[in-house]
Amino acid sequence: MSSGAKVISHIAREQSPGVLPALPTWQVMRLRSNALTPTVNTSESEEITDTRLGQGSSADSVDIGGGLAGEFSFSTFDSLLAAAFYNEWNNDQLTIGETRITHSIAKGYKDVGVYAMFKGAHVSTWALDIPEEGKVTTTFTMSCLDYEDANTVIVASADAATDTPVMSSLSLGTVKVDGQSLEGVACVSAMSLSLDNNLQTQRCLGSGKLGPGALIETAANFTGSATLAFSAKAWEIWKNQFTRATIAIDFPIVDSLGNSYNISLPKCEVDGDLPSGGRTDILQIDLNLTIAKQSPVITRIPAPTALTISGGSTVAASGTLQLSVTATPSNGNTAVTWASDNEAVATVSPTGLVTGVSAGTANITATSSVLSTITDSVEITVS
Repeated sequence: MSSGAKVISHIAREQSPGVLPALPTWQVMRLRSNALTPTVNTSESEEITDTRLGQGSSADSVDIGGGLAGEFSFSTFDSLLAAAFYNEWNNDQLTIGETRITHSIAKGYKDVGVYAMFKGAHVSTWALDIPEEGKVTTTFTMSCLDYEDANTVIVASADAATDTPVMSSLSLGTVKVDGQSLEGVACVSAMSLSLDNNLQTQRCLGSGKLGPGALIETAANFTGSATLAFSAKAWEIWKNQFTRATIAIDFPIVDSLGNSYNISLPKCEVDGDLPSGGRTDILQIDLNLTIAKQSPVITRIPAPTALTISGGSTVAASGTLQLSVTATPSNGNTAVTWASDNEAVATVSPTGLVTGVSAGTANITATSSVLSTITDSVEITVS
């Protein structure tokens, strides 16, 4: 007998679609479910014999694929996200491209000693769901080129799974439409995103593979949805469907350690119905989003482990001094709040501009906006 708790999944990046590297770098996957499976397509025999019984079926082709479902966490699915977007991460940003990225995925039923290998795994569709309450979840629907199985272990050693915390509905930061925060004017209660690469299967005779000869991406359809409390601002957004004017939507998803993904949807068309409900209902409007003309952008920003202030340490009374912050690691989040411990001597603006008030010294502190325990200070002397 087998237990779902004993199913382990590993993933390795391929250099060539459908070919496991000679020295693959395997990593343990964090998944809620791994539904990868081969599906045999059959047809019944039409032969007529001396009996009315059917003469069986033939195996005509095999489709290999299924969904990988997980709870969203920082850095856990970055390679699969790159495969979904058909692009590599560039300076920690991901946009829709045309670079084919495939993986080999191993699925092991450890308690019964059955192991399966899925090669040439392409991401057919990707979905991200941010519920009103609960975990943020993600699903990668995979289509594969080949399959094999065995009763011996396929993956002998692998890198450990990531250990970043799971993101939840509380992880969603301020949602902005056309640069304006919706806080207090149009409460957002749920959001979802979906990318469909419209993979087409190409059967190739004599390919030597169990699966199709090729999987070819066509149009990339990026869609989504957003549920808003009905308000004057929500109505203004809803009305854009009549002119097909696009809106820009931006929001971060930040985990409890301060790691974040910032998601930017530069041009979204909206569609939806006016809300309805009974007298005890809170009215909400469900907007369907279609991303057009300009690629969405996902930016990954790790939490800082340290901050360093630079820009100087002296300023004249009535003069100004611009301070700046760098983070460790170098791509870490540099969003900070500034404070002065002696505003009678020097004040500091939200952007780090110090203004001398009177002679003396003041400590100017920068505190990470995503992790309050990470700070740096500089003593400013006002002459």
